[in-house]
Amino acid sequence: MDAMYIIFIAFVAISLIAGILAMFLWVMVYQNVQKGSIAWLLLALTAVFLITTTIFPTILIQYSGDEAATNAMLMFLAFWSVVYTSTFAGAGFLIYRAFKTIPKEYIGEFLVEGMVWSVPKADELSHLFGKSVLVEYTPESRYEDAVIEITLRIFGECRNAILISNEPRISEYKSKLHDLVDIGAMKFIEISATAEEIVERKGIVTLPLNRVEQFSDLFLQMHEGIWIIFEPVSHLISEHGVDRAYDIVSKSVELFSHKQFNVIALINRDAHDRSVISKFEGLFLNQADLTTDKIRVRKGGQEEYIRMIAGEQFFIHGDGGARVTRD
Repeated sequence: MDAMYIIFIAFVAISLIAGILAMFLWVMVYQNVQKGSIAWLLLALTAVFLITTTIFPTILIQYSGDEAATNAMLMFLAFWSVVYTSTFAGAGFLIYRAFKTIPKEYIGEFLVEGMVWSVPKADELSHLFGKSVLVEYTPESRYEDAVIEITLRIFGECRNAILISNEPRISEYKSKLHDLVDIGAMKFIEISATAEEIVERKGIVTLPLNRVEQFSDLFLQMHEGIWIIFEPVSHLISEHGVDRAYDIVSKSVELFSHKQFNVIALINRDAHDRSVISKFEGLFLNQADLTTDKIRVRKGGQEEYIRMIAGEQFFIHGDGGARVTRD
């Protein structure tokens, strides 16, 4: 046997063994970092492709006497080299882009674990507001924007929300938050003065105003951990009087507590006497004030300024903290 042929066979054997080992190791790496960057998958595929660089030349030699077969194999080798070199380049690009776009202190976590959506515990709404909070607002405070901000923040924490409101504000909420309804991240409960029956359609439950005593029944089958945003407290007071509104809200808050829901209620400070506000404050663990650009936690919550994750205007802070402003 020709010495050159023996050397060729030896190199092919070593290359095949190394290729199989590389394929095994990179596939095992990918098995352990499947949540991480897709670059690991591309590197594993590249290792598989590399084995073919050993096999194809051997096949080519077998057909060296056939010009057509040789040309076809050479063309296929050229095409195959484009495939595996492009795959390898793609893996390099993804890792390079990660180094350019991800902070260095998080680069290892990103490559191994992928992009993990998490919120520091100190910034979670449950930490800021506690289990229940009554937010007092004034007409000029644009509390509709705050409600939208809070709802988006809840979604950012991977929690479900139920927003209770009435017209005309609920139409604005629907237009801004309909995507969350479509994916099942939230539901609306509309307290309607014109509806006659309780109906549900596309994630929106309509509750007739004259049947608000059945309000708490809507939550009996819901799982714990849901956020309830109870907006129309002042509307209930104006329509049903203080005593009946208090009875409805107190029964609802009691149910929410038993069900381990988090509750955010809003009340118009200027629309009621201080004694009425104080009466409803007693139903909630914490209190907060909404101004034109922030929510100030007066009782409970976190003792520092916290920016909202979503939105441009609103953030939450407690008394005595150092303010954090937007850039």
